[in-house]
Amino acid sequence: MTATEKLYQLLQTLPENQITEVLNFAEFLHQKQPTTPTTKTIPPGTLTGLRGIAKHPGSTPNEAELKAEYTDYLTQKYQ
Repeated sequence: MTATEKLYQLLQTLPENQITEVLNFAEFLHQKQPTTPTTKTIPPGTLTGLRGIAKHPGSTPNEAELKAEYTDYLTQKYQ
């Protein structure tokens, strides 16, 4: 038995006021569904729009290079 058939059988046993409630709920669910496919757009001025702005030029440094760079940064900062 499909969900549609089961729902139809259940609706036949309900009183009119409860059928109206089920109808209202179904219409509510129908209105919640988007009519067109949604595409994620990033609104201008958001932080997510800045994604990638702080990337290193060239290739991504490996772990040893990152540690050396951070060590140099700390050495310069606290001299």
